[in-house]
Amino acid sequence: MQSDWKIRCVDDVRRSSSDGLATGPFGSSVSAKFFQSTGIPLIRGSNLSEAVGQRLVEDEYVFMPEEKAAEFPRAIAIRGDLVFTCWGTIGQVGLIDKRARFDRYLVSNKQMKLSPDPAKADSLFLYYLFSSPQIRATIKNLGIGSSVPGFNLGQLRSIRFPLPPLSEQSRISRVLGALDDKIEQNQQAVRALERLAQAIFCAWFVDFEPIKAKVAGATSFPSMPQPVFDALSIRLIDSKIGPVPEGWKVGTVSDLATLSKTQIKPQDYPDELFDYFSIPAFDTGKRAFLELGKAIKSNKFVVVEGCVLLSKLNPRIPRIWLPPPPNGKRQITSTEFLVFVPCSSIDRHYLYCQFQQSSFRENLAQGASGTSSSHQRVRPNDLLGKAVIVPPKPIRMEFAHLIDPLFSFASACLLESTKLAEMRDYLLPKLLSGEVTMRDMR
Repeated sequence: MQSDWKIRCVDDVRRSSSDGLATGPFGSSVSAKFFQSTGIPLIRGSNLSEAVGQRLVEDEYVFMPEEKAAEFPRAIAIRGDLVFTCWGTIGQVGLIDKRARFDRYLVSNKQMKLSPDPAKADSLFLYYLFSSPQIRATIKNLGIGSSVPGFNLGQLRSIRFPLPPLSEQSRISRVLGALDDKIEQNQQAVRALERLAQAIFCAWFVDFEPIKAKVAGATSFPSMPQPVFDALSIRLIDSKIGPVPEGWKVGTVSDLATLSKTQIKPQDYPDELFDYFSIPAFDTGKRAFLELGKAIKSNKFVVVEGCVLLSKLNPRIPRIWLPPPPNGKRQITSTEFLVFVPCSSIDRHYLYCQFQQSSFRENLAQGASGTSSSHQRVRPNDLLGKAVIVPPKPIRMEFAHLIDPLFSFASACLLESTKLAEMRDYLLPKLLSGEVTMRDMR
């Protein structure tokens, strides 16, 4: 540790006001009966993550009425505040910063809030500090309880850590933050590319816009090759799933793909590193986790090259994944994902877009079963039997030629993000301990 670094604890860096360190309200005060579609977003455990760089998970908020949230001023979190899980998945930490969707949040009963004093600590530096493997391990070791681990305000206060001068904190957070900013830019690019591919899919195969344009007298259609447009029928005929173009087949998912169920027991290979595709890995940027076999507790599916992964858990949340080609390590996936192998290589991205299509997902959600809304699952055979349109192969081939470059670019962005995340994770503990200084990086 550098000579100008000091050992500090959370109490040393929090704001001196009474709300500088606080827990959320009692559970009954923020129970489901108060939830509504607008208002102050409530940060729950599902909105936090153990993944570095995932500062908030902003997909599934519930909202509290403004007047109800106002009853708990100490539990209001604003930009610059950190949020910790105190019951459940302890070790999760979030940061409300420039990326956050809202200016104000209410912390739930199972979370804690830290408001740093900006004259003493850089919020982003503290976020990386509490995201580091060392501090995470400390939190987990302090956990109380077995079935539902707990971590309380007093324990958070007691954590000690090396703290550099504020100027050095800012320099460190800028370096790590720049890597995360580029990762976020790549993720935005991937989302934009996938939206474009999905828009083309919907135009061609859901709304039949080229056929409607042809009926209206158009002699071509943007994005559709002329020979394909010229060959289109101008008639739509009734089917069990609604009107479809004449000559197109109504089939099932099984006409486009098979389901691979090949399994492996990673613990039989304790020292082998696997690329592990899991739901947490998907939710933190679609980057497979690198895990030793001995750390993976149960059987997993083998990822088949060129497959499409579809999560059977909670189909209302779309988790569809295109695993990249293997990079020398075996690829495995959680059994919460189904491994679909396209019958033809040209259909991989068609299948992906079909799974992403909103009416298809809604249909899946309606057929799911489970004990609660958060643990609904689709039965694999039901999914294989779902009715879908199967256009003639030449049309699917032209669609593939059109959108394959979009997915290739998206794949390159994801690969770059993986390398950036590896660099960040390598630098993070070294910068936070003082082993590597900013002078060393000049």
